Amino acid sequence: MNIDRPLVAMEAEHGVLGALMHEPEQCEDIGAFLAASDFSDEDNGALYVMILGCHSRKVRPDPITLAEVRSELPSGDMTMVRAAEVMRDVPSASNGKHYAKILVERAKARQLYEVGQRLIGLSMTVGAIPEQISQAQSLVMDLNSEDEQPDVITMKQALGPVFEDMQDRLDGKQVIGQDFGLTDLDKIVRCIRPGNLVIIAGRPGTGKTVLGTNLADRIAVRKNGSALVFSLEMPNKELAKRSLAAEAGVHQDWIETGKAILDEDACTRITAAVAKLHKADVRICDKGALTFSRICSIARFEHRARKLDVIVVDYLSLIATDPTSKIQNRNLELGSYTRGFKALAKQLGIPVVVLAQLNRGIENRTVPKPKMSDLRDSGEIEQDADVIIMAHRDMDSERGKNGLTEIDVVKVRHAKPAGCLLQFQGEFARFVNAAAQPDEPEEARAPAKQVRQSSKSLLNSYNPRGGF
Repeated sequence: MNIDRPLVAMEAEHGVLGALMHEPEQCEDIGAFLAASDFSDEDNGALYVMILGCHSRKVRPDPITLAEVRSELPSGDMTMVRAAEVMRDVPSASNGKHYAKILVERAKARQLYEVGQRLIGLSMTVGAIPEQISQAQSLVMDLNSEDEQPDVITMKQALGPVFEDMQDRLDGKQVIGQDFGLTDLDKIVRCIRPGNLVIIAGRPGTGKTVLGTNLADRIAVRKNGSALVFSLEMPNKELAKRSLAAEAGVHQDWIETGKAILDEDACTRITAAVAKLHKADVRICDKGALTFSRICSIARFEHRARKLDVIVVDYLSLIATDPTSKIQNRNLELGSYTRGFKALAKQLGIPVVVLAQLNRGIENRTVPKPKMSDLRDSGEIEQDADVIIMAHRDMDSERGKNGLTEIDVVKVRHAKPAGCLLQFQGEFARFVNAAAQPDEPEEARAPAKQVRQSSKSLLNSYNPRGGF
């Protein structure tokens, strides 16, 4: 039998307020996870804010001091009268934290109810069903993303995950994020991390699609992860052929013409590659004219079905304009997409990699090396992205004709921007490390291996004067 859950717990609201007036020290714990908006009654929420404010000023919150802060509550009731009633009716502070947790639960239940009402309204409103389904998914995902983590933590609590990551990396585990498997590029980027928006930009033919899809294949094939690729320009058959050529190391022409079957070595390589790719969780959506909201809808659905580790979108300018969009300027529209992809990355807790075109004007410059301002259509990409990678290959030079590609990481929030060279192997649809690179700087070399204590013990044994 279903039991109805009340959306309001007025006794618990009074219980929290009374407990904090009797024992203000609880403000430290309760204030870390309970918000004023979690109270259903506006007057109670206002009282809660005043109590926290008094405690922060080291003033004991009682009916008189609270009335000094604000004589009347939002309803017009007298602050002193309401506070005195609450303090009288709640004689003990022992269950304050428990009451606060009840308030958080009821607040989330009210949010769930409100989302349900909005979904009903959405279903009864005339509009494009795919777009409305995307809006509905976004509402539910936003609700689900709420957690019970405190708004404020101590520095020691914040340092804990840092030392755990340090230990895991020393132990050979990759926990910070995803790498490209390309030594010089990975030294610069230092992994693309959960919640990152990564832009890979270049003129046609420079290999930006290869760099993005190679990343997806690496995560799925070599790390047993999951990748979703939106290919708005290239059909899935072409992507599959490229992945096969890259993994097998067999010329794409041999695969297209069937020559690979006639060559024993190539056939062996392809057989081994197929075995790996068959098990790899790479999902491809090659539908054309997808709108931004539809891309997000598909991504959320796939992430719920099985957690994704990366999303690759090829490419930004091919995202179709939403028929219901009120944005008339294409630059502003694409800017809204990059903000949206950043929000999606944070919402799903995974990196989103978006490929972008560079402006054609780069070809008319004396020095055609790309700059941040060359990103086509949207100047907002620069502020939204966490990492911006630009690929450039000078086809008028000998090394450019041989596939040597300049990679400029012009923005990376967690490291220093720099550049490197990669070898583009177009026949195999892949990038590899470039040979004959300059010696590694002294400061970048790994420290000599020595007996060490665990990184966690460094944090646990650290005891500064006064403590945390």
